Amino acid sequence: MFNGKKDTEGTRIQDLISELRNLAAQNPEEPQLRGHLSRGLFSALTHAPEDDRGERDRLVEELRDLAARHPEDDVVRSNLARALFNMLNVAHEAGETSGRDTALQELRSLATEHPQDETAQEHLAKALFNAMNYAKAAGELAERDALLEELRGVYEGSGGHASTRLRLAKALFNGISHAVEEGSADRARGLLAELRDLGSRHPDDGEVRARLSKGLATVLHQSCMSEDSGDATELLEELREMAGAYPDQLVLRESLAMGLSDTLQLMGQGADRNRLLDELRSLASNHPDAESIRARLASGIASELSMSVNNN
Repeated sequence: MFNGKKDTEGTRIQDLISELRNLAAQNPEEPQLRGHLSRGLFSALTHAPEDDRGERDRLVEELRDLAARHPEDDVVRSNLARALFNMLNVAHEAGETSGRDTALQELRSLATEHPQDETAQEHLAKALFNAMNYAKAAGELAERDALLEELRGVYEGSGGHASTRLRLAKALFNGISHAVEEGSADRARGLLAELRDLGSRHPDDGEVRARLSKGLATVLHQSCMSEDSGDATELLEELREMAGAYPDQLVLRESLAMGLSDTLQLMGQGADRNRLLDELRSLASNHPDAESIRARLASGIASELSMSVNNN
């Protein structure tokens, strides 16, 4: 019954695609019909079974052909970019490295040939970001770093467009986290400085600001692990200033809570430690629904309890 229903749905999709093909072919002077066909092909691609490689390849090939015959058509080109990004992810999930790399290279070419096409640039940036994660998972750190450099170029080439900027901000934050994991303090610092610069260039971008706050908290954690109290204090102050400047952005307070909790672990008993714990209490009181802040407060209280017991 289930397979029969899927077969019926598949047949209906093919019939509707054929109808769109006919409409576009019979009325070539109406570009909106061609646009609807490209959207239909992309829609069919996203619903095609992942194991039906032949059908997926046919749909992408038809989109390629449509884009090649109408290079001036932004809608068709945008749907081709979306399709290539989709194919890249499907190929990765299937373990098809060559298919994944081919889709990425084709996205590169599309974005290079159409530097003003925001959708092509956006999907190339997204593809590079994903490829960085794949390279990191495979232990290919030189490849990961090369992809980050390429992503920087896409961001600059797009004129700092919001979609490419977001991918760069995410990549820089991931890079900071990876550098901390890999014990590379200098790399973490360099990427944090770059993320700060990105934030200063786009002060109204809350997404970049969020990644910067997380990056600050991550490097602060590294400083605490290294018992560098001076550095931790400076980073904590930067987090305080950011959270104070944007009171409606909860993620900044979550990053501040992380920084307070980590710095608290570094401090011995005394007034400074008490002030940090009171600051955590205040944050938790002001944001009673923020589970992560509450967890940081609990950690701080447990640390204080442990220290008090050990000193008695």
